[in-house]
Amino acid sequence: MAYTYQNLLDSVKSRLHNQLGQLGTTSLVAINDAVRATLEVDFRTTKRKSLVAPNLFDDIYEYNCPTDLKKKKIVGIQPQKLIRSRHTSYELVPEENFDQLKQSRENILSVSDADLVRKVLASVRVNDLSLVVSPLESLTSGGTWAAFGDAENLSVDTYDYIKGSGSIKWDIDASAGTTAGIQSSDLNTFDLTNYASAGSVFVWCYLTDATNVTNFILRLGNDSSNYYAMTATTPNDGTSFVDGWNLVRFDFSGKSTTGTVDEDACDYAVIYMTKDSGKVSETDYRFDHIILKLGEINNLIYYSNYMWRNSTSITWKANSTSTDDLLNADEDEYNLIVEKCVEQMAVGIREYENDYQIARRNYMEMKKEYQRQYKSEALSETTDYYYFDG
Repeated sequence: MAYTYQNLLDSVKSRLHNQLGQLGTTSLVAINDAVRATLEVDFRTTKRKSLVAPNLFDDIYEYNCPTDLKKKKIVGIQPQKLIRSRHTSYELVPEENFDQLKQSRENILSVSDADLVRKVLASVRVNDLSLVVSPLESLTSGGTWAAFGDAENLSVDTYDYIKGSGSIKWDIDASAGTTAGIQSSDLNTFDLTNYASAGSVFVWCYLTDATNVTNFILRLGNDSSNYYAMTATTPNDGTSFVDGWNLVRFDFSGKSTTGTVDEDACDYAVIYMTKDSGKVSETDYRFDHIILKLGEINNLIYYSNYMWRNSTSITWKANSTSTDDLLNADEDEYNLIVEKCVEQMAVGIREYENDYQIARRNYMEMKKEYQRQYKSEALSETTDYYYFDG
């Protein structure tokens, strides 16, 4: 049975003798507060499946986090197409441990929380087809690199880079145009055939100042008249561009085509930012390592902290806003939620002695029984204190 906000309100009213008018707040606020308090329980009905967008890749560790991930309540990663081995299991570790272990241990997961931005961290073995277009570690890295748009003063930076032995550094001139980046029309020939429909391209982009940067655009093809173009408005993890290094992902699924591209004979690439015309005379921007990747389609399985959903669009949400909103709860879960609502709202109407105590006792007993029958599937976080080489 589907239970609505109105059903829950009616159940609570009958238990509290229709005294909700004595609450110091509205019934809606009180109900939402009480329902959120039940999130201490991992309800089976709040398990969700979210696509790791667009795919899961080898050597790519940061991914967009579902907005409704409850705490760090990850169940695991589920391949969409491949049969998952019964020997495959996942380990949840703290962010610091993940950073230490990500290149040496497989199938570890973590959640990053910084500056109010959440990311899912994953080091998972996948069958990922990859091809380096250019390592961008010299001005002749795979071809001759030159300035594009308002870029100038290209040089090699052997101090600040991500992969290989360097990055390509450049400045923005005073021309007041809207593009700036680098280009090459004589790269070692590369084949896009395996990537042009569902693949992605990753490039490390360093921003001295992320202000007034609209997006990054990548062109790959045969020449300036025949190429695919892809646009990225956020870094790979779905957050916002920041000062410093950003891993930017371009998806071929959103490409536009100019001319006719001979996919197996490509030697042309351009990577540039779209910027405000007033963004001029700035220094020390960088690009590093252009790589094509195919990855694998996987789902993230997790517990949600959204206890409600809209009755018509089935949109999940944290709080109810309408009497016909639906609780994400089965019958036994609904009964548990009713007890928590009665417990908390009894305090609001000062029914401490009877209604509060009865509801509190019922809730604790029902919670214990529920958790006995339906153990949480969320991974328990573990920490390594000692590391042994070998």
